[in-house]
Parts: sequence; C-alpha cells; structure tokens
Amino acid sequence: MSAQLNVLFNGCSFTVGAGFPPESREMYVWDNLLVKKFNFLKNNIAIKGSSNYTIFMRSANAIISKKYDVIVTQWTALNRLWLSPGPECHFFVNDQKFPDFRYRDVYISANEKSMLTKLFLLLNHDYQNIFELIDYNKILSQLATVNNVKLIHVNGLVPWQDDLITNIDPNELNSTLTEYTKNILDVSNRDDNEIIDYVTKLQNKFAELDQDKWVNLFESFLNNTVDIGPEGHHPGIKSNQWMADQVANYIIEKQII
Repeated sequence: MSAQLNVLFNGCSFTVGAGFPPESREMYVWDNLLVKKFNFLKNNIAIKGSSNYTIFMRSANAIISKKYDVIVTQWTALNRLWLSPGPECHFFVNDQKFPDFRYRDVYISANEKSMLTKLFLLLNHDYQNIFELIDYNKILSQLATVNNVKLIHVNGLVPWQDDLITNIDPNELNSTLTEYTKNILDVSNRDDNEIIDYVTKLQNKFAELDQDKWVNLFESFLNNTVDIGPEGHHPGIKSNQWMADQVANYIIEKQII
C-alpha cells in the first residue's frame, strides 16, 4: 500500500482510545493497529462524548477539505446532545463524568444536571435518532462521491438490531421483534396495527442506508467489548484488537486499500 494514502478516523471516546493513557494508545488502540498493518498516513479527530451529529459534521467537513483518501467514521450512542453556551464551550447533556457544569454566570448543579439529563432522555427518542443517523450516512455518501473519498462506517455504540431488515410476521410480533425494537416502539402501549406501521416505516428508512459501507452493522464495538482498558474503563487490548481485525478484514475484502 502507498504510504501517501491519507486516512482519517473520527468518532467518540472509543476511537480516541479512552481507557488507555495517551502514551500507550499508539500500541493498543484500534486505529493505530490498522496503521501498523497497512502503513498509511493517519489523522484522528475523534472527541470524547461526541454525539452522532457532531461526528457527522466533522466527517462532512473532512470530506469537503479534500485532504483524505479514506474516512473511517465510528458512530456512537443515539441519545447524545451537545450544547454550546459560549464560544468553544460545550455542554454534553448526558455526560456522566462531571457532576456539575459552570461557564461564566451559568451554573448547573449536579442535581439539576441529573434532572435535565433524565428529561432529555425522555424527550430524545431512539426512533427518530435512527432516521437522523441514516440521513447523516446518506449525506456523507453523496459528499464522498462528489469528492472521490472512500467511506468506512464502524458501529461503535449504535444499538439497532437486525429486525430492521427482516420480515415481520404480524401474527408473531412478540417473538419476531428484538427487545430493543420493542422498547423503542413501546409495544406494550400500542396495538398491533400501530406497531406494524412504525416497524414498516423504520424498515423503509433503513432500506435507504448503504449497508455495504458498514464494517459491523449490527455487531457494535460496545457489545463486543471483552476486556477493559488499564485505566478501568472503555474497551481494552483484546477488544481493540477485535475492532482492528474487523476493519482490516473489511478493507481487504472491499479492496479499499
């Protein structure tokens, strides 16, 4: 492979390499394992706690910049939101690391932040977020085609299940749908016709997704985490190796590099 090929990695803490001290990330985190295998030039712009919207915007701007041959985008949990109370100041609504928040005259106590997060999660439903994530993918594909950039999508923490691409038996909804899909459809409070209608809309939207650009569409990095990092959180050495292997196999199979 040409050493001049420029590959960008984007995502959340799973691509930052959280869980490892900075000095050991080059040895163990999955993006760097791929660099060792394929010997490409690499830039990593992942940011801890990113929402899918902020990830989308960074990848879109990277495509437009025309600096990269390949862009690897790791998608995160569906229910994240960033707000900006001031220039270069960001408030991550469902951030659990910091108990309170302060910016100039703005102060949100730990209790207020907890209540705000609970309210946000009630109002920010995964159903609509799936639609938006698919739209982000479609827009990136259009931009990549125009700018001659290859895209690779990685499922970091996206919880969707494969019943989005399987036939649903109206007479066997309880056994046909996964627990996750049942939860986002609130099946216990809807009649069968409503459930079938919402599932159909989900599946029709999912059909717009270019599944061929995804490494691990339904096998998220989160669900395949078998160990944790030396700092006591996030995927560890074996888990990062698993993710690197998935992407490497995809790259070889699709002849991307």
